[in-house]
Amino acid sequence: MEKEDFEIGKEFYTAAGKWRCTDIGTRVVVAIHLNQDDPRNYNGPPYSISENVFDEYDMEGCSLNPADFEDEEEMQHIDSQLFRDIEYAMMFVSSAGYGENSAILDKATGKIYYQSAFGDFEELEGLEENEYDPDIHIEIPHKNDLDLGKELVFKFVERTMPDSYDRVYNIFGKRGAYSRYKDLLDSKGLLQKWYDFEKQKEQVALIQWCQENEINIG
Repeated sequence: MEKEDFEIGKEFYTAAGKWRCTDIGTRVVVAIHLNQDDPRNYNGPPYSISENVFDEYDMEGCSLNPADFEDEEEMQHIDSQLFRDIEYAMMFVSSAGYGENSAILDKATGKIYYQSAFGDFEELEGLEENEYDPDIHIEIPHKNDLDLGKELVFKFVERTMPDSYDRVYNIFGKRGAYSRYKDLLDSKGLLQKWYDFEKQKEQVALIQWCQENEINIG
């Protein structure tokens, strides 16, 4: 949208949801986020909730059509044992740093071999080096390989709570980031929404990975 498209009282959309224009300046527009449970918060001016300033760059990400921000990734319903095994294997690989946990899929049999640098996983059956066949064996990815790490976090933040972007950015500059990030989401009532978003994106990315690697998951 361009500034000329805005009018006071007109509602519009961004990736973060629905907004209502409350003021128009020389170069910016001001709006309130229509994400409140109590509609009385929209009474004003003055408003009991914060007003957000949209500059010319922000306006480019606005639209009058909510369909512009609908998720284009449709979930495919995959309910095979192999896909569930691959999901579990990716969780195992992603539960540690790169190279500490690994899992290798035998595409011919569907069997997954696990290895870990940690002693408490000695019962896991690994694949011997002389048994490895690059034509049928493939390493299960770490979720960061599929852009499901911090990239996914900031995509969610931009969509659901853009005002907290700088705060989340600072959180991920220190240890224990995910724990503090989830505490922040919980305080805003967004924790379950994050879990649902994360699950959907992980499944979409993993299905695509299977397709690219010619793994028949049913």
